[in-house]
Amino acid sequence: MLLPTTKDGEITARLFAENGVEGVVCPDLDTLCREARAGAGALLVAEERLLGDSERAVETMLREQPTWSDLPLLILTLSSQVHAAELERWQQSFNVTLIERPLKITPFLSLVRSRLKDRKRQYTVRDLLESLDARGREFRQLADAMPQMVFAADARGRMEFINQRAFDLLGLTPQRLKDASWAQAIHPEDIGAAETRWRRSIETGASFQAELRVRDARTGKHRWHLVRAEAIRGPNGAVLHWYGTGTDIHRQKLYERRLATDADRAAAEGAAKSEFLANMSHEIRTPMTAILGYAELLAEKESDAEKRRFLSVIQQNGSFLLEIINDILDLSKIEAGKLETVPARFELGPFVHDIYALMRVRADESGVGFSVEYSGAAPDWVHSDPKRLRQVLVNLVGNAIKFTHEGSVRLAVSGSPGELVFEVIDTGIGMSDDQIESLFAPFHQADSSVSRRFGGTGLGLAISQRLARMLGGDITVASRLGEGSTFKLTLALAEDQAAPPPGAPREGALAAADDEPPRLGCRVLVVDDRHDIRFLAGRILENAGADVDYAENGLHATELVERMLNAGSPPDIVLMDMQMPAMDGYEATARLRSMGFRRPIIALTADAMQGDMDRCLKSGCNAYLSKPIATAEMLRMVAEHLD
Repeated sequence: MLLPTTKDGEITARLFAENGVEGVVCPDLDTLCREARAGAGALLVAEERLLGDSERAVETMLREQPTWSDLPLLILTLSSQVHAAELERWQQSFNVTLIERPLKITPFLSLVRSRLKDRKRQYTVRDLLESLDARGREFRQLADAMPQMVFAADARGRMEFINQRAFDLLGLTPQRLKDASWAQAIHPEDIGAAETRWRRSIETGASFQAELRVRDARTGKHRWHLVRAEAIRGPNGAVLHWYGTGTDIHRQKLYERRLATDADRAAAEGAAKSEFLANMSHEIRTPMTAILGYAELLAEKESDAEKRRFLSVIQQNGSFLLEIINDILDLSKIEAGKLETVPARFELGPFVHDIYALMRVRADESGVGFSVEYSGAAPDWVHSDPKRLRQVLVNLVGNAIKFTHEGSVRLAVSGSPGELVFEVIDTGIGMSDDQIESLFAPFHQADSSVSRRFGGTGLGLAISQRLARMLGGDITVASRLGEGSTFKLTLALAEDQAAPPPGAPREGALAAADDEPPRLGCRVLVVDDRHDIRFLAGRILENAGADVDYAENGLHATELVERMLNAGSPPDIVLMDMQMPAMDGYEATARLRSMGFRRPIIALTADAMQGDMDRCLKSGCNAYLSKPIATAEMLRMVAEHLD
């Protein structure tokens, strides 16, 4: 307070104290200004004391207030109204209330209390602003410490804040922030999709996320960033702000690109390997067809015992060579991921009997006993791939017979809930622990002396182990050197393997071939680019009673069949080699189907990969035969497709 006289100040101070208002009497304007800056709730000044301030100390103090402050100034006016214009200027410039003298105590006290409450609310606003400012500083400090770009935008997407990393990366200054455009920083190839997605997020309030290249102002180069933004909504759900980040993912994108390149390279290498295997299989199996087929034809016509024995040696060694080829191709298929299993439900008893009948012949030739034993709760029916399971068991039993000079080989079949077990037990040469350790490695045998004494490539067990695992099982071995070995194949049964309903087919059981080959009364077109294969297949078919026509490639075959169709005498069935010059079997088959030929076409394929067989069927073939061609199998398949 700065009142007209000291006595007026003392009276007013006492009045305030009696009514619960704290008042400080100031002797001059400088003291008044000092008290105001120290936190006074209001100023009470006599008109003559205020307007007599030639240095304008109070006016200067009021103009220097912070933005949140509007200090109440109560002026006790004189009745003369000499300074009315000056007082009006004060009212227009500051928070001024004029109080006429003489004072009316009650209204005066009420007015003072009201202005003090106003001032208290100002301090509350000040505290809130300071709190927000402190939180803002904390947010900025946190944002500046983050390794990502951090930004805030208004509801329409205009930038309001970016952290220091964004300033550095984008080359902006705080003064240029509001005029900044993301389009200036984003790679031209990414800007279209980014702007479309950002507009959609602005319109719908949905989260924004995009991978895009942002130009680094420091280097002039673009780097990949993952930009995300989330909407901040008001009480009514309207979007108020957007907060987002931009994370540098440049290294990750380069790594993904390298992975994609490596994957493409691996796929190309895999395709090249598949093509190589298909070609190698064709080039090896085709001459093997001629070797084995012509040996069989000669054996049928030869009566001299010594010559028949020579032919038998050719056939046996040809079959052995074919087994080696099959092993190499099977291992390559597995490693290339091309070998597939075809699960089927089949009856266990006939399946095991077929293996026994096949291997009993080999055991008799070696002078070794061979038997099958059942024990435990072996299931009647099994769900697995019968072809691959047979391949594993034939290999295990065949090895046991090969490495057993005296004694016997047993195939023990047993089961328990959820498990089927085959054990191949022999009394052969056995193995040491060191030999067992590397037993399932490809191209590896117990030692070099084994290879010299017994032959073989060392691929059979490696393939069998891989096949067993593909079937959901495993192979283990127990052996003592000089005392024999036990190979144990364990398969997990994932479901109840009880017998299916009456009438279910015996899938997977290998049917025994008829003693007599079927007789054919049909017209067959044989298509192969090799004369020796055409002649061999034709002789086999003619011996079975068929009439045979020949074509040396796919183009010749399509022209020949077209003429036959026009003449009304098309072949009853076509045997089509799939790899030929001029036009291969795939294209030729498709053309035959397109010209209206609906009769059976059987593919002759090298069977290198499952994909080759699938391709045969997709091109329009009804079935396929793998080279080398087995006489009985070819005649049986032709007969089946004529029914």
